[in-house]
Amino acid sequence: MGKSEISCKYITCYLLPLLLLTILNGCRSTKYIPEGEYLLWKNKVELRSDKVMTNRGEIKENLYQIIQQKTNSNYLSVLPIKVPKKLWSYNRRYNKLKNRPDSLLPKTVERPTIYDSAKTARSVTNMKSYLFNQGYFYAKVTDTIIYRKKKAIAVYRVNAGANYIINRTSYDVDDSAIADILKRHESATFLTKGKEFTYSMLEEERSRIAALIANHGYRRFSLDNITFELDTMNKALFRVASSPFENAVNFISQTKSNKKSTLDIVIRLRQREHSNDYEKYTVSSVTVYPDFRGSRDIDNPKMLTQEINGVKFRYHEKYVHANVLYEHIFINPGNLYSKSNEDKTTAKLGELGIFQSIRVQFNGGWRDKDSIDCNIFLTKAKKYDFSTNFEVSNGTTYALGNSLSLNYRNKNFLKGANILAIRVNGGLETYYNDNIAENIYDRFRILTRYYGANGSIDFPKFLAPIASTLFTNSNLPHTIVGIGENVIDRVNYFRLANTSANFSYSWHETDEKTWGLTPAFVNLIRVPKKTDSFQNVLNNNRYLFNSYQESFIEGENISFRYDNNAKKHGLNYSYIRISLEEAGSILRAIDNMGIALDKVYKKKYAQYTKIDFDARHYFTMQRSVVAVRFYGGVGTPYGNSSALPYIKQYFAGGPYSLRGWRIRTLGPGSFADTSQTQSLNLIDRTGDIKLELNGEYRFAVAPLFAGAIKMNGAIFADAGNIWLANKDASYPGGELALDKIGQDIAADMGMGVRFDIASFLTLRVDAAVPVKKPNIKTNKGWVFKDINFSDPTWRSDNIIFNLSIGYPF
Repeated sequence: MGKSEISCKYITCYLLPLLLLTILNGCRSTKYIPEGEYLLWKNKVELRSDKVMTNRGEIKENLYQIIQQKTNSNYLSVLPIKVPKKLWSYNRRYNKLKNRPDSLLPKTVERPTIYDSAKTARSVTNMKSYLFNQGYFYAKVTDTIIYRKKKAIAVYRVNAGANYIINRTSYDVDDSAIADILKRHESATFLTKGKEFTYSMLEEERSRIAALIANHGYRRFSLDNITFELDTMNKALFRVASSPFENAVNFISQTKSNKKSTLDIVIRLRQREHSNDYEKYTVSSVTVYPDFRGSRDIDNPKMLTQEINGVKFRYHEKYVHANVLYEHIFINPGNLYSKSNEDKTTAKLGELGIFQSIRVQFNGGWRDKDSIDCNIFLTKAKKYDFSTNFEVSNGTTYALGNSLSLNYRNKNFLKGANILAIRVNGGLETYYNDNIAENIYDRFRILTRYYGANGSIDFPKFLAPIASTLFTNSNLPHTIVGIGENVIDRVNYFRLANTSANFSYSWHETDEKTWGLTPAFVNLIRVPKKTDSFQNVLNNNRYLFNSYQESFIEGENISFRYDNNAKKHGLNYSYIRISLEEAGSILRAIDNMGIALDKVYKKKYAQYTKIDFDARHYFTMQRSVVAVRFYGGVGTPYGNSSALPYIKQYFAGGPYSLRGWRIRTLGPGSFADTSQTQSLNLIDRTGDIKLELNGEYRFAVAPLFAGAIKMNGAIFADAGNIWLANKDASYPGGELALDKIGQDIAADMGMGVRFDIASFLTLRVDAAVPVKKPNIKTNKGWVFKDINFSDPTWRSDNIIFNLSIGYPF
């Protein structure tokens, strides 16, 4: 094909439809705009500053958010043109909808947004106020409206100027006891010297101080007792009233000659007139109602009563043991009132999961100035949960798969707020072959059967032979005991059974940090069935032989998770998880004492260390998200083991990994099975080491069915692979070597569509193609030049579709 043919095809297939769509877009959008008025087509913010802005992107995004007048909804915005689908829908039905009230319009349409100059003026004012609250005291905002035919483009030119740096913070307090409290805790301030000042810092500092004082018995102390005074180095004095966002600022003097741009902050605490803000309160009594039904319970003489260390429990019936609740209550008679103890009590009782509502109420303190009573009202939640999950899927090692699971939970097992969970599951994977039957239904054959049963009990307490004083009550670990039996039956090849048990702890260090500790877990792996063909493969492959052997695993695991999604309110948040696992050292120590367990139990025990990690960050924007993940693991077999046990190995490919490869078909390393002795229906590609990097740009596309389903799109890329820890002749190129890791990395690119159904279920369809293949030695494995979407054979071999539930990460 010559260059002229390519150019003609490009113009015909791409440029002409795009030009036609652009013309149609302009005509349809402004069709019913009245004479003399304009459709608000675009808002544009041009932001500059005198100095480098560390959070420039966030500030610009927020400036867009506070623009008073928004344009019509813009869907398919990944195209180089704007497509306001709802406005088009309105124009198509204009005669029917023009006289209908806005409240009766369908959710699939929008009236045209007519440009309003008054809203532009308010937007300018809001932008100045926002920048002022961000510490840019001398920001300038101007607007320019560009008119093009029947459209208006609003351009906001923002010169933020320079913001201020905190120089010094001091206190002015009219009570010596409170002043002493502040002095002891001043290192926790948000107003740290050298930080860029924002008014949100004052709000955070105000909340910190109010909570601090309230935690020392001052229950009536509030935010209204705290004010701030800001003094810039050029003596422009700002006095902030009860709220730092009210802009009640009194400029004493103002000059712009100061080059240092620093300010001093005075924090003032004052008692309000005719108030008891500075009174300390002691908790005189605590009464708990575990099955509260109404206000009559307070004086009901028929209630059952129990007391633990001065805390009274009043029941209709013994719904839950009182000592379990007592361990989750941090308010005690005789102690000073503490707001943090009140909040911890509510949170920890809520974590039990057996109460529908929790209300902590304090009475008194007005007449008797130094004591208050505490009542804790708890209403019961539903005790039992039953659920079922049924999934149908297609994979790459199978044509059709389905799975069914039955789940049962008792949230108050043995009246101890213990969670008993039982899960029974099973499924089938089938493959399809045209040559084995004439009837299409008979061409399916069962490839894999899997089934299992798992149970666990979550105790809301620390169960151990050591003292619980190692932990405070606020982060006392839960204890989880689990047991299970799971079977994988590759019908024509092998059956693998895994009996497991574990004893674990889980606790929250903070709202963002969670720890898990498993001091003991065991897995008994058995292979009760092996076909001759499968055994022949194992006999000729040392790595597979070691992977599929019967073994006993005894080990320990510790994990740490950091997740600030809740703290960041879903904006620019991070997730990190690290776990370390070891197996075999205790059994080895027993062996060294002269007790050979492998001879007693006739099972070879596994020895390995393993570290896993998962790091993610989400960059959020107005209608899109950039999500990045780096995850993987390194397993090191030693002693009795030359490979990790099968259930502990890593794999790559599939809907939650490198999506340009079928599940468990990539790697290890640059290995390629050219002989096809390890066919897709026989052997999983696994390894001892895994590294993977994923990136996605996620964006909104359009709501469907009046918003009940949200259609979102994604553009993504994946890179990574798996490797063997030790060199193996059966997998040439499969071991990890730093000098060839660049060649071994596989990469793919693709696009996807996600359907969020009623914010309950996400159905995901992804299509990806490999762009770097480790087994291709030319051009370091990059295969961009081979991409040919017009070739059906290439499409069949390279385009991988994944249908799955939920986001990949």
